[in-house]
Amino acid sequence: MAEAEVLFREVNEAIAGAAERFEADEAEFVCECSDASCADRIAAPLVDYEQIREHPARFLLRPGHEAVHLERVVARGSGYWIVEKVERRMRRIVTRLDPRA
Repeated sequence: MAEAEVLFREVNEAIAGAAERFEADEAEFVCECSDASCADRIAAPLVDYEQIREHPARFLLRPGHEAVHLERVVARGSGYWIVEKVERRMRRIVTRLDPRA
């Protein structure tokens, strides 16, 4: 599960970088849920995305895509939720694999 989420986070890092180069205020990101087959897109402001990335255990999800036994919703935006890993092992893995670490 962590590998799928980390892969989606890496894709979103590239999307955010491209959006910044074009001086966009928002971008269409990939849902960072644990479902490897999920291809849902999420429009979100770059400012919100950057706030999520300040915390290596936080992810951007489509509402309802959270794994309640592993994470909790910490914020709700327009069309997206921000979740934080609460399960210790999963939190350790995603923190270690954070591309901004």
